[in-house]
Amino acid sequence: MRDDPYWNHNTHYHPWLLKQVPPSARTALDIGCGDGLLARKLARRGLTVTGIDVDAETLAQTPDAAGVSLEQADFLDYAGSFDVVTAVATLHHVPLREGITALRRLVAPGGVLAVVGLWNMTLRGDFHYLPLLPAIRMTDLLHRAGGPGVAMRDPVDRYAEIRSAAAELLPGARIRRRLMWRYTLLWHKPA
Repeated sequence: MRDDPYWNHNTHYHPWLLKQVPPSARTALDIGCGDGLLARKLARRGLTVTGIDVDAETLAQTPDAAGVSLEQADFLDYAGSFDVVTAVATLHHVPLREGITALRRLVAPGGVLAVVGLWNMTLRGDFHYLPLLPAIRMTDLLHRAGGPGVAMRDPVDRYAEIRSAAAELLPGARIRRRLMWRYTLLWHKPA
């Protein structure tokens, strides 16, 4: 978004995430909120937002914002339910099935889960992704890349494994490969 203080492969998907917020939503949980950029955008939509992250140091540097409360917490153990749950580049930091189960639990009946994630790419399994590399490189060059310094972890689960786990644990979820080594997952919890 144009007024963002920085751009990266994760913030590139903020507009998609914001489009998934239903008009009836009142509460949101942003998992792995980092510096709170997405949490603040959700709050500007009139939502009461809780942002959680395991990194206390990053949270300590996050500016206060109206409608946003931040907590140091692990979503695997977090309690509550929310109309909208977002997780950006977070799910690959935990065991896949355990993470999806926790995400499912946090979504209120009738609520929405929107995930932007990473998968473990392999040449054999993802060869069709190779022609996209020039477009990804051009996108990188056209933006001012940056963001908070946060813990990084390479994904271990392959796309097919993520798709299979989502189909089993989140019936009806839509999952798509995207540019910049990301996938999106959208699930509406039955009311």
